[in-house]
Amino acid sequence: MDISLKEKIDAKLQDIESLPTMPIIVNRLVALAYNPEVDIKQLAGEISKDPAITASIIKLSNSAYFRPSGAKIRSVHEAIVTLGLNEVKDIVVIIASKDLLITPMDAYKMDDRALWDHSLLVGEISSRIAKKKRGKTPPDVAFTAGLLHDIGKVVMIQFFSKIYRQLIMEMERTPKARFSDLEKKYLGYNHNELGGRLLSIWNFPEELVEAAVCVNRPEDAAVNPELCCMVHIANAIALTSGVGVDIGGLNESLSDFAIKKLGLSEAVLQEFYHSVPEYCQALEDLKV
Repeated sequence: MDISLKEKIDAKLQDIESLPTMPIIVNRLVALAYNPEVDIKQLAGEISKDPAITASIIKLSNSAYFRPSGAKIRSVHEAIVTLGLNEVKDIVVIIASKDLLITPMDAYKMDDRALWDHSLLVGEISSRIAKKKRGKTPPDVAFTAGLLHDIGKVVMIQFFSKIYRQLIMEMERTPKARFSDLEKKYLGYNHNELGGRLLSIWNFPEELVEAAVCVNRPEDAAVNPELCCMVHIANAIALTSGVGVDIGGLNESLSDFAIKKLGLSEAVLQEFYHSVPEYCQALEDLKV
């Protein structure tokens, strides 16, 4: 591990002003999803103070993904009343995440939109697993966790190119090594840990922080193992389908713990896998 690189990452994490940011309204909406007793009119007024977010909410609220039929939604208040607070929360998180996740990822061998496409798909699959499982994790929480599971890469990419050649040679020598372990070996962190740190800085709920940190090791989860297992399996399905494959390839193995925890049969896993083209088509409205 290059100590100086770890120190630089630590310094980056301490320099709040240099880190990617989430609009305050995102934190407020995510918190409200856990305690939905809120004055809808007041909340709509608060969101409407941001013209850009307001316009995007109305646009996405009327998309085929969120609103397949019915009268057009004309305001934030109508969006909350018609779609529900959790759906509008998802829309706002999508809007806020897009600018962060569409970013140059050359060192990871991904094009600029690959991380965004992958994150949306993992969010979608995580949500669908939650609907099928009908456990304690709501689908909207699973969607948010899936959408943000790789957010650490937007910080990691700033340092990754410095150890790129070393990491490539190590992967050639030890092709079965976990990519997240190699990141940690050379940088002092892996992108999952950085994602958790970033979500903590943004004051996101602990279970969403954990879902980012434990996405490749759901057996380590303590706050909400079910959620971590959902995101883990969704991530594996997306990667196996070729959506968002980076330099690490497919060397993070599918966790038996996650499959058993969720009680998913091979037939159900295959059903999710074969439905990926359908999910990607449904998500097209969210990518523009």
